[in-house]
Amino acid sequence: MNDVERIAIPTPFQIGRVNCYAITRGSLTLIDPGPLTDDAYTELTDSLEGLGYATEDVDRVLITHPHIDHFGLADRIRNESEATICAHRDAVDVLADPTANFEREQAFFRPYLASVGVPEQLLETVVTLPESYNRFREPVAVDRALAEGDEIVLDETTTLEAIHTPGHAPASVCFLDRERQSAFTGDHVMADISPNPLLTLEPGTTDQRTRSLPDYLAALERIATEDVTTGYGGHRDIIPDIPNRVEEIVAHHDERSDRVSGLLADHGPMTPYKLMTLEFPDLPATETFAGMSEIIGHLDVLEDASRVEKVERDEQSTYELIDA
Repeated sequence: MNDVERIAIPTPFQIGRVNCYAITRGSLTLIDPGPLTDDAYTELTDSLEGLGYATEDVDRVLITHPHIDHFGLADRIRNESEATICAHRDAVDVLADPTANFEREQAFFRPYLASVGVPEQLLETVVTLPESYNRFREPVAVDRALAEGDEIVLDETTTLEAIHTPGHAPASVCFLDRERQSAFTGDHVMADISPNPLLTLEPGTTDQRTRSLPDYLAALERIATEDVTTGYGGHRDIIPDIPNRVEEIVAHHDERSDRVSGLLADHGPMTPYKLMTLEFPDLPATETFAGMSEIIGHLDVLEDASRVEKVERDEQSTYELIDA
């Protein structure tokens, strides 16, 4: 697409910089302005100045998903510009009160993680670690809640279509420009990394987790069938061939599922936590939730394929292979 500038915004997170996209076709649109830090704000404002704009000129902010490295600055920008904030409808409550959403997730995942084998001494680290990230975000009131197929008209020749792509987050959306065969893919598709299908609460519930990896793989198949080629991902470089990149990501997850199945074949029934320690033996405690999300996601895929079954033993969930 013409008139798109990629601004690599610094973050305090391991992932590194996040891509904010400034679309100058029509009135100024920003996609994913970055976290609420001084460094991020300085990078954004300096880059906009280099393009001949200021934050006061922003007409709309599009949020691909409600993770703080992507939306943290949105409310500050709106306060300076009166920009319209757009996000998927499942993100509305999360963005309006991120702290309350986090507390709901804590209440659910503390006993859930214990039930799948996470040791008691690790639980507090796992469920309280994200509290330290609260300072990188502010609540955001969404002005336009997007649903599947909603269109955002930038000018007479440019329309972005919202495509719901749950998996990495339930409220993930990609924004497709069909005329130019391109898409802003957030963290759904990235050039050289695969997003973690993080465990979270099913939208609108307090007692039901997402099946994030099966959702993610289904959404990958969906975007691969769209007539788009170039991807503007949330991190790293531009994606030259979305369908090819989707094939690579699916192959990666197929290989990981086979490895998880192989561990069960070699070691017998075990909890997801034990599987995680075998698959990721050097994983630091701070990455336990991400590791558990990955393992449980692959167990969900294997369960859906009737390759494994869950068995409750001694108040813990274990998984075992189903005999062929």
